[in-house]
Amino acid sequence: MEETKSLFAFHSKAELIKNFSLEELLNFAKQRNLQEWLAENFYASEARKVAAAIKDEASDAALKLLICKLFNLPLENLSAGELEEISAVVEKNQRRELFIKKIPGDDRKIDFVENQSELFTALQSDAQIIYLYGGEFRIPLNRRGVTYIGCENAVIDLDEDFDVDFDAAEIFLEDLQIYLHHPIKIKAEQSKNLKILDGSKKVLGDRPTLKEIFDILRGRRSFETSENFKTRAENLQRAAVGVVLLENKNYNLNAAQFDFKPQWDFDYISVLKTFAADKKFSVKLQPHDAESIYNNERKLQLFADFTYQGGKLAIRNLYFAPKTCGKVLIEGSLPAEEVSSISSGGLGYGLDIITDIQPIIPSTAIQATTTIENKLGIHTRPSAVLVQTASKFKSKIQIKARGKIIDGKSILMLMSMGLTKGTEVTIIADGSDAKEAVTALISLIDSKFGEI
Repeated sequence: MEETKSLFAFHSKAELIKNFSLEELLNFAKQRNLQEWLAENFYASEARKVAAAIKDEASDAALKLLICKLFNLPLENLSAGELEEISAVVEKNQRRELFIKKIPGDDRKIDFVENQSELFTALQSDAQIIYLYGGEFRIPLNRRGVTYIGCENAVIDLDEDFDVDFDAAEIFLEDLQIYLHHPIKIKAEQSKNLKILDGSKKVLGDRPTLKEIFDILRGRRSFETSENFKTRAENLQRAAVGVVLLENKNYNLNAAQFDFKPQWDFDYISVLKTFAADKKFSVKLQPHDAESIYNNERKLQLFADFTYQGGKLAIRNLYFAPKTCGKVLIEGSLPAEEVSSISSGGLGYGLDIITDIQPIIPSTAIQATTTIENKLGIHTRPSAVLVQTASKFKSKIQIKARGKIIDGKSILMLMSMGLTKGTEVTIIADGSDAKEAVTALISLIDSKFGEI
């Protein structure tokens, strides 16, 4: 009762802010006293908002955010954990306010991005401080003088196979995690609060090569017996088929369970993608294993074992192979009675049959042409990066080179073109974000994919 009397002894928001902490105002709201005070002091609209939040059983972090807004309190009153909890449910402009910390006297241009496409745009606008919100990003190593600051456990994907000196490149990183594909050394003495996620170590022994996978997916060879093809198919084990980025919003620490959506690497899993579109993928672990994986790995390779059923190539199971706890099967992905299969003859006996079919370019399409300059051309890794980037846009994207036009979102088609250094490439996009797509993809090719 003593707290209730002291609350009603004041009659303006300014007095409440001066006499009570945010934590105390939160407790008043939970006790229904803050709503009553607001109503009595002619803040009817504010009273209704607090009452509605209490009725909807809003979290403490969400209630604190509401109180900050109603009483014009700076968001710095919220803890880092509370900011992290509420950031996923607020609008982008509000997230900008939550995370961007302006330094007095610092006139560098600031931008806030939530995906790779927005990052391309920010870099083209010469932003010098870029906040990366959530998810996974690739940053150009040739763009000097940029500070990248992570929000919501953002991850930088580093696929370079050479040692990287961020200091020499004048690239500064804060509150970020770096996922390595290769066992390289990182120099970043001028960066702050970095965590290295090492995905370079082989944990499953020898795995099928890309060529072996493609050979199987192209189907039975001319004059090959079905028995021989079956043997080849069943020998296709531990194939790397995609990745999963574990995010806060999909992680239930109490249940030690991750829910997630895989990022498939190859088009041959299109049937699987359709099959699994509405299914819930999850993996349950021991609590200490779940916490260790989330804190130290976060990005996990997704593997598949193949089999042969009824004349078709089929995926038998999907799994992770974390360094800490061995093979982890994924639940809810491929029930035994409902295995998603792919026709072994879906691509015929040769990819050239498909690539010879030339699609019509719409009159509304936007085009731009550039030349491949990196030494090794568009090999496996650049192909994957190019297709992943193209897939982030809604527009239909095509790539024209050497007299052929292929689907720009198909890694299989792209790799079949054999695009080497000096090849002229045209990016064609048609749709609502066509201009942005063409700009992003041309910039990616011109950046040499971070290679020489």
